[in-house]
Amino acid sequence: MKKLLKKIYLAIRNLGKRVGQLPLWPKIYRFSKEKLCWAYQKLCSWNLKLTAYVQPRFEKLIRKISKNPDFSLGARATQIFVYVTLYILLSVLWHFIGGFFEDSKSRAARMRPVSVVTSPVKLGQITVIQTALGTVTPRNTVTVHSQVSGTLSKVFFKEGDLVKAGQLLALIDPRAFEASLKQAEGTLNKDKALLNNAELDLKRYDTLLKQDSISHQVYATQKALVQQYKGNVLTDEGLVSSAKLQLEFAHITSPINGRIGLRLVDPGNLVQPSDASGLFVITQLQPTTVLFSVPQDVIPSFKKFLQEPPPPETTPNGDAQKVETASAKTEPSQDHKGRHRKISQDASVEPAATSDASAIPERVIIPVEAWNADNKKKLATGYLESIDNQIDITTGTVKLRAIFPNEEMTLFPNQFVNVRVVLDVLSDVVVIPVPAVQRGTPGTFVYRLNVNHSVSVVPVKLGPADGDSVQVVNGLAAGNIVVVDGTDKLRNGAKVMTGEASTPTTGKSRWREGQKQKNAAP
Repeated sequence: MKKLLKKIYLAIRNLGKRVGQLPLWPKIYRFSKEKLCWAYQKLCSWNLKLTAYVQPRFEKLIRKISKNPDFSLGARATQIFVYVTLYILLSVLWHFIGGFFEDSKSRAARMRPVSVVTSPVKLGQITVIQTALGTVTPRNTVTVHSQVSGTLSKVFFKEGDLVKAGQLLALIDPRAFEASLKQAEGTLNKDKALLNNAELDLKRYDTLLKQDSISHQVYATQKALVQQYKGNVLTDEGLVSSAKLQLEFAHITSPINGRIGLRLVDPGNLVQPSDASGLFVITQLQPTTVLFSVPQDVIPSFKKFLQEPPPPETTPNGDAQKVETASAKTEPSQDHKGRHRKISQDASVEPAATSDASAIPERVIIPVEAWNADNKKKLATGYLESIDNQIDITTGTVKLRAIFPNEEMTLFPNQFVNVRVVLDVLSDVVVIPVPAVQRGTPGTFVYRLNVNHSVSVVPVKLGPADGDSVQVVNGLAAGNIVVVDGTDKLRNGAKVMTGEASTPTTGKSRWREGQKQKNAAP
């Protein structure tokens, strides 16, 4: 490799020597030298002429300004002044010419139409939704404790099983309680035998007393003995019932329907009623509830729910008593989802009373939806059950509780969910896409497309938003066209080239379409 590089170096050096020995180079050198000398002489001559022309005039100007007749200026200083002045003039001229061309380009760019995407203003439907962060809270959570002391002998469940109310879950060693029950039953049988014997003696004494064969004192003593034995039997029956109850407490059953958690005590351990942790925890899953908080400003939106129906006695009819009877006999039932059904008519209720009872308004049902963390999947649908009676002064919010049937077990206790409360549905309102809304010095505004393919800034007043659409209360009318994309290059009166906006296919828009179909269904 070194030999090859050496050969290449020698070849290049020889080529340079040959090119340098060509007879053309001296001719070129002499011609260039002559021309440079001529140019240098011309430049020096022009410099002397310029200095001779400017120096007396500049000295005269300085003498007039400074009023010093002896002022003189050297040739070198005059040359420096002249060249500095020429440099400044050329710089200003260059800047002016460059700025002129840049302004021409900017003006041409401003006059060029801007490509934008537009969308027509339509009459549509807006679903007023209040969103919040909620926590799944079981309706009932029971920590099962032992009511008697003993050794936990058996467990009849697996951790995480679904249990029903009354189902046997665990057994405490029952032998001590069975022995106590037998002892109490034996004492009861003994006292019953003594009571039977005393009652027979009392009957014989009653016959003898009628025959005047015994004294009244002996009869009264026997009668008191019978009452004493009756008291003993009653006490023994209470002891037997107590022993049976203790034996029943040894069989631990589920108090509610729900899912049982991890057991806190293993078989073989001694359990007592004073244990703080308990044996296991049962959580009700069907139905379940979701607790969430909303700002205090939206409380008036729930006024329909807060308005309680008037009591039956306030009905302005003469048949108030019949209305009360009808309402007592026909309580509102609920379906499997917890929604109130219509009150069924009882055969024993008169038609007039039934009509008066049906006139009583029912509580307004507000739908509530639970969505997952990224708002892409709806987990469950329920309805608003209750509102707290006071506002939290630390956060300025009020708590609400919604109930969900949770038939598919999609809600788990203590799970965080995004809650959507459907407050109202606004029909035939002016709606525009959310990207069309701009915010700036005029406030909230949009760019409206004019007939001459220019845009105008139109201030608007907005209402509630629903996914990708928002209501326009004031400023636009149905049929107008607004810009939804490309607004960063627009100004009032700018020319535009338009294109139609595509239909959104996001999760929110699909959810909104489902809500519209649900509301349109009979």
